[in-house]
Amino acid sequence: MPTQTLVDTPPGLTTESPRRSSWAVMRSVVFALSLRELKTRLDGRWGGAVWVIGEPLLNTLGMLAVYSAMRAQTIGGVDTLLFLVSGQMPFLLFKSLVLRLMEAIDSNQGLFAYRQVQPIDAVIARGVVELLVFGAVMGGCLAALGWAGHPVLPHRPLELFAAIVLLAVTGGALGLFMAVATAPPLNRLRGLVAMLFLPIYVSSGALIPLGSLPLGLQVAFLYNPIAHLLELLRSALIGPLYQASPHVGWTLPITWALGSALAALALYRARRYRLQMG
Repeated sequence: MPTQTLVDTPPGLTTESPRRSSWAVMRSVVFALSLRELKTRLDGRWGGAVWVIGEPLLNTLGMLAVYSAMRAQTIGGVDTLLFLVSGQMPFLLFKSLVLRLMEAIDSNQGLFAYRQVQPIDAVIARGVVELLVFGAVMGGCLAALGWAGHPVLPHRPLELFAAIVLLAVTGGALGLFMAVATAPPLNRLRGLVAMLFLPIYVSSGALIPLGSLPLGLQVAFLYNPIAHLLELLRSALIGPLYQASPHVGWTLPITWALGSALAALALYRARRYRLQMG
């Protein structure tokens, strides 16, 4: 009769694998989804990577061509190219966060069959990828401008960082809100959301410095929180050379960032189970 060998377990140790916390599981899921999103965004080819980087650059260069045709060497007291890069890139980041996060839940619907994967994980992962992509593009643009002799070192780095954080939080929160609010069967509303970016773009100051507009138009445009953030961002980056509007402030952008984040999380919590089931 075969004998069994008994192995004593040392005191304090257990043969069971330790249970991971919810935060550890979420970090692993978000990391895996971020890699998946990045691979999908780049499309697995060099052409995809070139397009990801080239799309925001083409928008900026297109507007530079327009201003060059108008023989505008400076805008708002600074070089035209620096003005456009410091306005176009942040606005395109905000727009991309809202529109691409709006479709994140639908694009990853099949993964929600795994109980570890939650709809908000897909939104966070896509937001991380957008921030990485635009951070790389913006950093490359500023490095090129610095190499060409433009002053790109920020005059007030903390204010610049705060403006970028508020822009990212607002865009991410609105993206999550729209992803939940326009989930099927309301997904046809997404076209309307995309159309709303035209007036937001015009009133944001990405193309025209608010300080050069009549007072009445300035007041109207400053109901747009993105206009405040772009003015604050440019002022922190460029310094006293940029003639910023004296009516901008931090109150409206902070209120919008916190309010949109709370509204998005509340709506997600109310509908998260329905989103998982599709």
